[in-house]
Amino acid sequence: NWGLKKHVIGEADLFSIEPENEMYAHLNVNYIQLDKLPNFNGGWQPVLDAMRYGKFFTSTGEVLLPSFKVNGKGSNETIELNKSGKAKIELEINWTFPLNFAEIISGDGENVFRERINLDTTKAFGKQKFTFNSNLKNRTWVRVEVWDIAANGAFTQTVWIKK
Repeated sequence: NWGLKKHVIGEADLFSIEPENEMYAHLNVNYIQLDKLPNFNGGWQPVLDAMRYGKFFTSTGEVLLPSFKVNGKGSNETIELNKSGKAKIELEINWTFPLNFAEIISGDGENVFRERINLDTTKAFGKQKFTFNSNLKNRTWVRVEVWDIAANGAFTQTVWIKK
């Protein structure tokens, strides 16, 4: 909300690594979204570019968000709303445990708004495309979070909204 275009990168603070630690179960991972797997000999540039341009989502792995669009645009892209402010949010979700809810999170530069969508009718080990309609009038950005019944979550990066 401070006016800068930024991304939320998943990370973990590891203070010690011992044989009895189960790090992966609590480790946030950034799942980059590339058109193809980069060639090892080609270097890290495609990975760095994906992170720099927000082409990733973050999760501990139980909830995955392979596809996210707002009015046809993906993370770090800019949309222009019509006068009604209505936006179509398309989201593909893969999950392990039954889902609990999705949350459309948006901001206007000063306030943050949360629109919760109940998903508690889902079953374990699912995959589904969802379409949500949201009013984003006078907002400057939007992103989505999805949470399962075990409090595992995933979140997208921001789509910017032109004023």
